[in-house]
Amino acid sequence: MGNSEDLARLSSAYDTVAESYSAALPDTRFEAPLDMAMIEALCARLYPTPGRKVIDAGCGTGRMSIHLAEAGLDVTGVDLSPGMVQVARRRHPGLAFEVGALNRLPAAEAAADGIIAWYSIIHSSPSELREIAGEFRRVLRPGGFALVAFQVGSGQRTIRRAYGHDVDLRAELHSPADVAGCFAEQGFVPEAELVRAARPSEKHPQAMLLVRMPPAPTGTPSAP
Repeated sequence: MGNSEDLARLSSAYDTVAESYSAALPDTRFEAPLDMAMIEALCARLYPTPGRKVIDAGCGTGRMSIHLAEAGLDVTGVDLSPGMVQVARRRHPGLAFEVGALNRLPAAEAAADGIIAWYSIIHSSPSELREIAGEFRRVLRPGGFALVAFQVGSGQRTIRRAYGHDVDLRAELHSPADVAGCFAEQGFVPEAELVRAARPSEKHPQAMLLVRMPPAPTGTPSAP
C-alpha cells in the first residue's frame, strides 16, 4: 500500500477507471472454475450458519460482494477508492460499502467471520503484507477465515493503461510461500492453497490462499 502519496495515487487511478471497471467486470463470469471453487470453499466453511459477517477487502465495484451476499453472507465491501465505492453503492444499493485501506479496515476488533481479499494485495509490497495480515487478524473472530488471491511471481511492474484509461499503478507479484508466511507469522493456519497456470488472457500464474484463525480455547467465549 505504501506511503500516503502512494495511496493517493492508487486511489486516484481507481477513481478514474471505476465506471469502465464496473462495465468490464460486472460479476464473477471472468473467474476461472478453479477460482470459483476456492470462493465456494470459503462460503462452505462459513456455513451452515446464515448471516455470517464477511468483509470484501478491496471490493472494487462490488462484483464479489454481491456474489457472497447471494450465498447468504452478511457482506461489507471496503475499497480505498471513493469512486469505486460510489459505483458499488449505485450498482448494489442493498449492500454496505465503505472507504478504507487493507491495513486500516473500518471494522472493530473481532467483528468479522471472514475476509476476502480478491486480488487486492497486488498493489502491496511483500513487506506491507505483514501489516495487512496483522490487520486481518485484528478484525477476524477466532476460527474466522481469510481468502487471498494474487498473481504469482516476484518483482513489480508499472501499469500505464487500464480499462481504457491512462493510469499510474504499481503492481506487485507475490510468492505463495511468502504470502503464506506473512499470515503464519500472525497466527493463521493454512486451510487450502491453489496455484493454477495462467489462462491465455493472463500473464502470470494465479494463486488463492485460504487461511484460518485458530478457534478460541475451550471454555473461552469468542466475540459475539
